[in-house]
Amino acid sequence: MKIFAWYRLAACMMLLLLIIVLPVDGVGVVSVSATTPVSTAVSQKAVVTANASAATITIGDPVTIGGSVTGSTVNEDVQIWVFAGNYVNVSTVPIKSDGTYSRTYSTAGFPPALYYVFVQAPGNDGTFDLDLAQSGVYSGQVVTAETGALLLNFTGTGSVQDAAASSALANALNEGGMDDVYTKTTFRLAELPTNAVTTGVPAATSLPLPAPTTRSPLTPLTILLSVGIGGLAYCISPRR
Repeated sequence: MKIFAWYRLAACMMLLLLIIVLPVDGVGVVSVSATTPVSTAVSQKAVVTANASAATITIGDPVTIGGSVTGSTVNEDVQIWVFAGNYVNVSTVPIKSDGTYSRTYSTAGFPPALYYVFVQAPGNDGTFDLDLAQSGVYSGQVVTAETGALLLNFTGTGSVQDAAASSALANALNEGGMDDVYTKTTFRLAELPTNAVTTGVPAATSLPLPAPTTRSPLTPLTILLSVGIGGLAYCISPRR
């Protein structure tokens, strides 16, 4: 009897262990998805597009930078950065009701170069994280809007320009804590070619020369016919 009691006790313990460890009809299993639902709502940043009116602009002709801003956090303005060499211009441009923006720039007096363009839109906080230093629009110092810390400089000692400046500005906008979104493009300013036709007079064209004529060589048959005709004429001609 005692042996049977021990077997029955051992069987009950094994059954209890199986109920706790193994998922039998949901018993002993904690379902995270059922008891603690996880929110899937994610704040979507704005999406910015940008393009220049042409890939190459003749100096003196205007260039227009335009695009669109879409998303759940669209603000009122974008910042357009245009820079080449030690020149940099940052302007605030309003976003229209249809989500588009544009600004036209004069290129008169600008040097020929490849110009880099960044279009920056604020994140969820509604403010631009990067800006030029308040000491002047053309100071060339890029600082954080919150602390004023210098991030890069377009002019002076330790400055970066052109492709290096483009990479440095992108790296600054990609830093942790920056929630601004941006896109970039380029356009080239070129001088008018010196050999360009500036009048309405068409260029003179030369007529094709006539092809030279060639004489066919005399063949033996041609010679015999000529001799025969000449002899016949001699025979029938009146004799004196």
